[in-house]
Amino acid sequence: MQRWSTSRPLRLPIDFATVSRLDLAFLGVRQEGGSFTAYVFASTERIPPRAGRDHESFVGSFSVFAQTDCWGGEDHCDWRKPRVSAFDRRPPHHLTPIDISMEITDALPRLADSHEFTVTVHAARRQDPDANDSVLRFERLTVLAYQ
Repeated sequence: MQRWSTSRPLRLPIDFATVSRLDLAFLGVRQEGGSFTAYVFASTERIPPRAGRDHESFVGSFSVFAQTDCWGGEDHCDWRKPRVSAFDRRPPHHLTPIDISMEITDALPRLADSHEFTVTVHAARRQDPDANDSVLRFERLTVLAYQ
């Protein structure tokens, strides 16, 4: 299982008392490494390595369903290739990184008006949950707070 944690706590962009909704946004999640599930925790304290859905800091999970092997021709799975022309009307490549947003408003009372918190993610493949490979790859994590 891959364990990832924010290097610095995330700071709320507005006053904690005025937050009516809180979202986490994982931007640019890569899909070419195969399917996996990520368990997300938000806390002001350290999360144990084997924490699960029953842990008090658990805020939700998401799954990414993706292929592991390419059965197409050369460069078939290269999502970085540019469009053929300005008039190319094909949909985006199926492995183009995606953005995943999850609402974590229910975690607000547990964060205890701290103004900042740490996000920890445990990600694993369904076929081999104990493998230590890096399955969750993304560009950036951000917190969105609404009044």
